[in-house]
Amino acid sequence: MTSFVAETLNAPYPVLSDGDWSVFHRYGMGSAMGVPLPGTFVLDAEGIIRWSWVAPLSVVFTPPTPETLLSILDQLFGK
Repeated sequence: MTSFVAETLNAPYPVLSDGDWSVFHRYGMGSAMGVPLPGTFVLDAEGIIRWSWVAPLSVVFTPPTPETLLSILDQLFGK
């Protein structure tokens, strides 16, 4: 099933649609007042989490920038 977000963004990569929050909870994610907190995960070809960032339970947080993510990908998987 294609997610609304993937269709809207015309994403050239897989986007997980997790309507029942089952994967969300398996990844140890949390929510605040019923709203899911964001997270970013880098998985390898075998599906192993190699790096992650999970938003703290706070009204202010700074997710990793695209530049930071690209640097992490370079460190983990080489250029």
